[in-house]
Amino acid sequence: MSNSLQKFILTTLTLAMAFTVPSFGQLDDPLAPTKAAIPFYFGPVVGYNRVLHSADLNTFNYEAVPCPIFQNGSANGYFFGLSFEYLLGSAKDSKSSIIARVLYNSMPANFEVEGDEYPSVAKRVDQPDTTILSSTEHKNEVVYNMITAEAQYKLNLFNTEFGIIVGPTFDFAMTKDQNQTYSLLTPKEVKFNQVSAEEQAAQGIRYSADGSTLIVKEGEIPNSSALRVGIKFGVQYEIILNNGFYIVPNFNYNFGVTNLSADDDWRVSALQLGIDIRFPSTIF
Repeated sequence: MSNSLQKFILTTLTLAMAFTVPSFGQLDDPLAPTKAAIPFYFGPVVGYNRVLHSADLNTFNYEAVPCPIFQNGSANGYFFGLSFEYLLGSAKDSKSSIIARVLYNSMPANFEVEGDEYPSVAKRVDQPDTTILSSTEHKNEVVYNMITAEAQYKLNLFNTEFGIIVGPTFDFAMTKDQNQTYSLLTPKEVKFNQVSAEEQAAQGIRYSADGSTLIVKEGEIPNSSALRVGIKFGVQYEIILNNGFYIVPNFNYNFGVTNLSADDDWRVSALQLGIDIRFPSTIF
């Protein structure tokens, strides 16, 4: 576990202990559960991200081969943290509220582009050189982790516990790295005819130990922004329990408004499936 992730977990636990205390036994009728007569709720959040990166990403500048274009990448991510809800209007009858969350968000992506078949010269001992076709593949693996602060307005519909939610999200990047490669797939014995170490340094490339993969880009994404702004909207359903807290499954589309990298028109969005657990609380 990284130091930054450990600090985030410690901070969220400190907030939970320092500013809130659970409050139970405040239901109007134990046989007919409803929300407690306290307008403020607090609790943990956990969820799944189906991450969608869209880009016109062309950072492969090695002159010996055609330059690939990565347009769409996706991967599975996750989020967890804390949620805070303040009910608007009468606590008992409220159908609207403001929901705020502080989260750790993982939004990675894998870009893949199949390369063309290229002719290669196979050199064999005591035999004439033979031309064979080599299949290739371009990949870009992106690690994108953030601390998120977001707020949503909730409105329950049709006098039920089903609600719609919408609001902004602000994400601060902790990690925004990429590992872009160009690989020879078949035949297995084919290797790159490597350029000199000086040329590798000048072009910012290097080769894998077995010589079959060219590492084009690695490390932090060039000219990338540390701030992501998005719009998050979706639906939720409140499952109210007898002991004063409730569980809220929710589904959102998190649309990236700003670019991860303006150079490549690179935006990050996600389909998010989450569960909030909320306890009635009072503030010291």
